[in-house]
Amino acid sequence: MRGISRSSDHPALQLDLQYANLSGFLAGAFASNTQIDSSERRDVELSGFVGYARDLGDEWRGRFMVSHYAYPWNQAGSHYNYDEVDFDLAYQGWLHFSMGYSPNSPRFLPWPHSYILGVSEKSAEVSLQRQVFDKFSLTAGAGYSFLGGPESGGYAYWSGGAAYDFHSLTLVLSYVNTTAEAKALFYNAAATGQWTATAIWRF
Repeated sequence: MRGISRSSDHPALQLDLQYANLSGFLAGAFASNTQIDSSERRDVELSGFVGYARDLGDEWRGRFMVSHYAYPWNQAGSHYNYDEVDFDLAYQGWLHFSMGYSPNSPRFLPWPHSYILGVSEKSAEVSLQRQVFDKFSLTAGAGYSFLGGPESGGYAYWSGGAAYDFHSLTLVLSYVNTTAEAKALFYNAAATGQWTATAIWRF
C-alpha cells in the first residue's frame, strides 16, 4: 500500500468482495494475510468500506469512500487498526486522481520511543491503466504521503508495469519503489524497490 509492503515482502492471498447499485451506493469487504513487522508472526488484515459514486459528465466519475482496517490477531492488538477517507476522480475509466486522509494511521516509533502511535496521514496520487493492444495494457502510478506525529515526514512512491486480461483472470507484473525517506517512517524494507506479480480472478 503506497509503496509499503504489508506482508514483509512475502506472497499474500487476498479476497475482495464488492457491492454497488444503480443509485451509486458502494460497500465491500477485504481480507489478506499480512506481516507488518518481520519479527512477528503472520497476521490477517480485515477491512470494510462504504461509499458513493456518481458520473460527473460523460467522461468523469467521482467516488467517495470511508474504510476501516483491522488486524485482530496481531501481537500489538488494536494498535495497528486505523480509519481512512478516500476520494477518487476517474477520467474515462483509465486515469485516476486520488486523495486520502487518515486521522489514526499507525506508526512504529523506534528508540527511544519504542511504541505504536496513531498519527494523521495525508496522501495524493495519480495512476493509470491504458490498453495498448488487444488484452494487454500498461500501468503506472506515482504519489506522495505525509505522516504526522513525532519526527513527522513524507515520502514519494511510484510504480510501473503491465497487465494482461484473460477472460476472468488478470495477470499483473509491476515494479514498486519509494524514496529513501520512507525508511525513517517504517521499520520494514520500505525503501527497497520490489518486483511484484499479481493474479486477479473475478467471479
